[in-house]
Amino acid sequence: MRIFVAGLGFCGRAIALRLAEAGHEVRGVNRSGEGEVAGVRILGGDVLAGDGLRALSAVPPVDLMISALSGTGQADAEAYRRVYVEGPARIADALRWRGARKIWFLGSTGVYGGADGEQVDEETPPDPSHRAGEVQLEAEAALRSAADDTCVLRLSGLYGPGRTRLIRQALRMRPYLKPEIWSNQIHRDDVAGVVAFLTELQEPPPPLLLVSDDRPALRREIFDWIREAAELPEGCYDEDHPGRATRDRGCKRVSNARLRALGAPLRYPDYRQGLAPYLPNRSGADNAGE
Repeated sequence: MRIFVAGLGFCGRAIALRLAEAGHEVRGVNRSGEGEVAGVRILGGDVLAGDGLRALSAVPPVDLMISALSGTGQADAEAYRRVYVEGPARIADALRWRGARKIWFLGSTGVYGGADGEQVDEETPPDPSHRAGEVQLEAEAALRSAADDTCVLRLSGLYGPGRTRLIRQALRMRPYLKPEIWSNQIHRDDVAGVVAFLTELQEPPPPLLLVSDDRPALRREIFDWIREAAELPEGCYDEDHPGRATRDRGCKRVSNARLRALGAPLRYPDYRQGLAPYLPNRSGADNAGE
């Protein structure tokens, strides 16, 4: 299959590599056109520039586009929105297609609100509690208008090499904030594995899938496990910390039942398997940033 990966950042690079290893003909785009992913042809292109996607006209007709674009790092709120809402359609228009347009989009479970730890699944109506979630919903709607065949993969909290925020939070000396908030996680490599798995299905994937691990957990549970595994004293929690008043991005438990029913494998089915390689070792060296 000829696959084009739009965005070669944290997730996009892993996806492109996994697909190339599976034998697909993979091309991808990032802003600079620089970098290296084994078996992947990388082009330069900027979705925010008027003629920034000119190089894509030389790409052979594709079967599938995977949008892994990220607006993270955009200082301007409107630029952030344009990356997600306009970016996939602009790239799809710049590409040539071997058949009907087929686009898969990496979205976010941030489109759900939740306040009391309720479970959410593909049937739960979106109710974003913050602007980023609203942008994600707008991007999903724009995607459906831009392609004949779409699949939205709503990802929960991403972690993996170089992205171990929960460990850094658990190891800090300051009191923890909001320990009773539910945390939903998915390892970057499992996202790549899920995408590769979906390409092998005989039937098209469902139009919507939640991609999260098997075990939502309270932040308190995760923090306590990290500190115990690192042989550190029990942490402390400050319910009166000024940061307590900041707006939550929802307190919910994400169900991956539909994903698992398809047969999708997960290498890291819960946070313990996924975070263990990044814990500080007993000699005191810190692996969290590796």
